[in-house]
Amino acid sequence: MFNLFLQGHGMVAVTSDGPPMLLDCSRQPTFVDPQAAVCWSANLTPQIKNDFKMGSLIGRGSGESFQLGFHGPGFVVVQPSEGIQIPTS
Repeated sequence: MFNLFLQGHGMVAVTSDGPPMLLDCSRQPTFVDPQAAVCWSANLTPQIKNDFKMGSLIGRGSGESFQLGFHGPGFVVVQPSEGIQIPTS
């Protein structure tokens, strides 16, 4: 994972794959897929959450094994897609 910290005056253009969603992290802990996270408030520090279950090894798992957790006054912006899905035949 790579992060870029920006500060100062001016404008920044941010893109996402689909319409972005703004999530408020101030009321409760918020967990997002690392590939879906676009940006977050400067005062928030992401924490890595590992939710590995043995069922994942036999095809019974669901969701992501690793997530970014945020909590505190601020927001995180997520994109609704992780990229273009290539159909398999």
